[in-house]
Amino acid sequence: MNKNIMFIVTMLFVLLIVPIVSAEVGIDLTLSKYEPFPASPGQVVKVWLLVQNTGDTDAKDVVIQLAPQAPFSLYNQASDTKTIPILGAQKDYLIDFNVKVDDNAAQGYNNLKVKYSYGANPSMQDRNLQIYIQAKDATLGIESVKVDPAEISPGSDGKITITVKNNAPASMTDLTLKLQLQAIVGSTVVDLPFAPMDSSVEHKEYLLEPGKSADFTYTLRVYPDAVSKVYKIPFSLTYYDSIGTQRNKTDFIGVVVNSVPDLSVLIDKTDLSEQVKTGSVTLKIVNKGLSDIKFLNIIMRSSQDYELLSNSDTTYVGNLVSDDYQTAEYKINVKTTKNQLAIPITIQYRDANNKYYEKNVNVALNLIDSNKLNPTKGVAGYSWITIIVVLLIIGGIWYYFKNKNKKNKKGQIY
Repeated sequence: MNKNIMFIVTMLFVLLIVPIVSAEVGIDLTLSKYEPFPASPGQVVKVWLLVQNTGDTDAKDVVIQLAPQAPFSLYNQASDTKTIPILGAQKDYLIDFNVKVDDNAAQGYNNLKVKYSYGANPSMQDRNLQIYIQAKDATLGIESVKVDPAEISPGSDGKITITVKNNAPASMTDLTLKLQLQAIVGSTVVDLPFAPMDSSVEHKEYLLEPGKSADFTYTLRVYPDAVSKVYKIPFSLTYYDSIGTQRNKTDFIGVVVNSVPDLSVLIDKTDLSEQVKTGSVTLKIVNKGLSDIKFLNIIMRSSQDYELLSNSDTTYVGNLVSDDYQTAEYKINVKTTKNQLAIPITIQYRDANNKYYEKNVNVALNLIDSNKLNPTKGVAGYSWITIIVVLLIIGGIWYYFKNKNKKNKKGQIY
């Protein structure tokens, strides 16, 4: 009996103590991020702090206080303290502060001091968060990239000049800039449509003094069958700083491969002539250029020499690949006695790089005498062969009836 009583008392104690033990608040404060990264001397940095309640009960009156010391100071804020009234169990909250970095801040990791407290534990606790500071001139900068010409045609040469400037207070050595004329598509290495001419893809500069610039110039030839578009050519720059540390920088150059579209418009066929004034005219649009075009529109403009009978003056052709053609048909009524007309046409399109073009052309339409198209044509447009055949038929009929009448007369005499 005593054992049972002891067991019941023990179980009641456990049931009472477990809620007390589990009902805890755990506040954790970490540095979420800061921008810009890395921070630089003289900059204003926005710092985000992540406040987490790792406990299983709500935390009330969570106070976060920024207590910066050199090289940091609070910037343009009325208070260095922020309060979270209630932070739920297993919840987190993001707060931010603006911090100014001293102009003479040392390069490397520096501590940003933060204090925090919450309702059940009002005493402040300290936390040091590390922010990395790097001088702005600690690395070389890409001052400019020039591509000449701005758009390189397939089969042509282009010159790329990359200018590197040393803004650091010390010299940089053993600079190597290398173009990467390959790209990785999925798991496959694909050659970009460029070949170096007169030099390799790797250029070197032994020494670059403070404040000086160096030009790395490459001549590239575009493959003749290259597709017109914008290509990203990767490059890498390696060098050594004043304390002998190797540094690396990677970036991309944008190179536009394109050729000026070359379209021509001419008459493909027509049933109009000097005698036939109403009929159709079919235009042929030929892409003689090296690149494809798209969104092609053909517009037949009005003229005093003819009346447009088609429902619309615009024909949408769409895409037109290189060395191909499309046609557009219109029906017109010629109102002039001239046998030569100039049909004004507007063509609108975009090249492979979406550059818009609009071109006005006059297409010559010659109205030919239809009688001259067939030398056998005779009177009133009938051929001489037809007339001869008709005459032979008429002669044959006449001859038949003439002989028939003679036979009838002979039969009557006998």
